[in-house]
Order: sequence, then structure tokens, then C-alpha cells
Amino acid sequence: MTPPKPIRIAIVLDGQEFICHATTEPFSLEGNPPVELVLYGTESQTPGGLRPTLLPDLHPEEFDLILDGQVLLANRADFSSHPMENLVSGPPAHFLQKIACDLQELRQKQEINAGIINSATDALVTINEDHIIVGYNYAAELMFGYTRNEALGQDLKLIVPPPHKAFHQGYLKRYLATREAHVLGRQRRLNALRRDGQEFPLSISFSVVEIQGRLYFTAIMRDITEYTAMEERVLQSERLAAVGNTVAHIAHEIKNPLLIIGGFARQLLRVPEFDDASRQKLSTIAEEVTHLEGMVAAMRDFVRRPPAVKRRGEIAPAIAAALDLFQDSFREHNIQVRQVTESPLPPVSFDPQQLHQVLINLFKNAQEAMPQGGELTLASRVRGDNVEITVTDTGVGMPPEVVSSIFQPYFTTKETGTGLGLAICQSIIQEHGGCILAESTPGRGSTFTIHLPLEETAPTEAVS
Repeated sequence: MTPPKPIRIAIVLDGQEFICHATTEPFSLEGNPPVELVLYGTESQTPGGLRPTLLPDLHPEEFDLILDGQVLLANRADFSSHPMENLVSGPPAHFLQKIACDLQELRQKQEINAGIINSATDALVTINEDHIIVGYNYAAELMFGYTRNEALGQDLKLIVPPPHKAFHQGYLKRYLATREAHVLGRQRRLNALRRDGQEFPLSISFSVVEIQGRLYFTAIMRDITEYTAMEERVLQSERLAAVGNTVAHIAHEIKNPLLIIGGFARQLLRVPEFDDASRQKLSTIAEEVTHLEGMVAAMRDFVRRPPAVKRRGEIAPAIAAALDLFQDSFREHNIQVRQVTESPLPPVSFDPQQLHQVLINLFKNAQEAMPQGGELTLASRVRGDNVEITVTDTGVGMPPEVVSSIFQPYFTTKETGTGLGLAICQSIIQEHGGCILAESTPGRGSTFTIHLPLEETAPTEAVS
């Protein structure tokens, strides 16, 4: 878009007048043409410290308006012989000069304030007493997805999510009637709504100002999606630390008693004098001890799993090797396997044994989710800076509350599960600098997605 042509005004000084400093700089305001005030005088410097251009260098045709308060131009032969329609002389020029100066100062201050607000990294949204958006900066555009032109003049409901959408205007009316503040001057956390319908957490503080008898309410907002995720990761780390200490103690305390119980039970099974009922009881004891020993081993692996030994290599053979172990089992359970390679996979840095453990766990879970058979899709691709591996089943699926907890240690929906399998998977992938995510729909199946960085990075923490 072609910028508007500036309005140029020449002000003629006699060397003794004082004029505001704002006149030395051109100014404009968004949506208006710039206005440029140029000083001319008989001397090269005024008492105010300004340096006007000398009068002989004034070219009237270059200006939209010339203000000559002291009628200096009329006494100069180089100007008096040329009638100038854009010239205002005498007292009217003094009056217009002051107006131009004051207007420029005001508009410069307004432009500075608008520039500060519009360039702020936090979103600022201002509404009037009618719940209408009258202020909306560029950060708000990025946050909510509506442009300023789309938002200004609209009801604030445009960006208020349920359930507050239905009640927010009532909150405003209550304040206007009572002047009792409930949230003004405080910082709160709320969920907001983007243009695409996505809700996201934000930190928000409110203020109110009275201008010419009317109240204006401003919200300063910051998207805290990353901060909230970081908080969750910190809480997760704290929980894992507490769990680790507990698990280490339990594993140490019960390992030896389990060995003794299991050993005695297996010895007694070899004694011929026991009847079948007694032998069945001893067999049950031995089986349960084996199960408990497996749980203790899983807990020990979770807490004291050796660090990843990564080397750079092809990841496709590791995927194929893990899948090959399940081919017979999948056939027995009527599970069809579909492999999709959307793009060739470049070498990455990974621990083959640990990645094998992750894939085995995901394949096992997928099989258990499809007791009547189904389809397992194993896809791999390069996406951005990561290799992406997805394991998708057509099983029973999971509700959202289960999906949000499946990576938590000891959370399980299985009768005999330890609740550590996916927690260990997440820990392994995090040590590789990647993350593992889960999506699921009840009755339609689940998808687990592994992201591994193409270039080796420091370990990260994922949010499921």
C-alpha cells in the first residue's frame, strides 16, 4: 500500500520566538498522513536551541501551508513579487502556529503511547462500559488469531471462552452498578479461546481507568502454555523422585524374602509325598512369587535403569527386529500389520536395546487392546527436525482421563499390570532428547507417537 503523502507546513520565525521542540520532527498517527513542520528564520539559531533553515532557502511551492506570524516574507523582494495562496500572515498565522505545535505534541505523545502498547509482547485488550473492544494490540492478534480490524468494535465475547462467555458482561454490569472489585488489580489464571476454537491457559490482570466520565477496562494477558507444561514437568520430576526413593527401599527390603519364599516353594514341589491339592497350592505360591519378582525387577529398572548407550545408525532395522518378534503372536490374535514408510529415515543417534524395549512395550499394549483382532499400523517419517514413529491400533481405545495419566508411574488399567511400562518408555525417549505422545478415542483405537531428534540433543521432558 502506498503511504499517504505528508502534509508539509513551513513556519517563519523572526529569531526571537519560542516554539515547541516537537516541531523539529515529522510525526504521523496510524491511519493518518504524516505532518511535517519545517522552521525558517532570519537567524541560524533561536533562543530555544532550534536551528531553522534560513529564509532564502524557502521554496513556497514545496509546502501545503506557510505560516508567517511576523509578516517577514512581505518585506522580502524574493517573495513579495510572487503571490502565494498557501500563505497565512499576521495574527492568524500565530494562532495556527500554536495549534499546529500543540497538535503535533499531542499526536507525537499519542503515537509513542500507541507504539509502546502495540509493540508490547503481552496481549492488551481494552473494552468500554458497553463490553465493546476499543483497544487491541498486535500481541493480541497473535494470541487470539483475530486482526485488529476484526476485533475492534466487537463484543468481548469474541475471545471469551465458555463458561465465562455467558456471564462476563454480567460481571461488568455488576461492577458498574456497585463499584465493588472482585478481580481488578489481581492476577489470575484462566483459559482463553483462539480463533480456531483451541482453548489455552493464560495469566491475566485487570485494570480500570476513568476518562471523561466513562470507564475503560484493560486486560493484560500472557500465554502460559509453555509455563504450565514446565510446571507439570517439574511436578512430574518431583513425583518421580519421591517414587524412586520409595521403590528403591521397597525393592531392597522385599527382594531377599521373595527369593527365600520362592526357593522353598520350588523345593517343596519336588517332594513326592504332597498330594495334588498341596502341590497346586505350592505351585500357586511359586507363580505369585515369580510375578512379584518381576514387579520388583520392573521397579528397579525404572528407578535405576542404566543410562542410554547411543550410537548413530539406521533406525529402520531396529523397528523391523522388534516387529518380527510379534509377527507370530499377531497372527494368532488375528491382527493385521500394515507398515507405512512416508519418507526414507536418515541415521539417528539412539540406544538400540532401549528403543527395542520401547517398541516391544507398545506392540504388547496394542495387542492387548485388540482381544478380538484388528489392525496395527506402524508408520515412520521425517517431520521437521525429528524422526517420527507412530504405532496405531484399532482397539478399544481410552477415555481422555486415562490418556492424560498413562505415562504416570504405577497408573494402570490392567488387573496384573505394574503401571511402569509406559513410564519407562517415556523416560527412555526423554533421555534420547525426544518425546512420546498418546492419542486415543474410545472404541476406535489409540496412537502412540515417538519423536527422536535427527541431531543429538540434551535430554528433554515430554508432556503427554
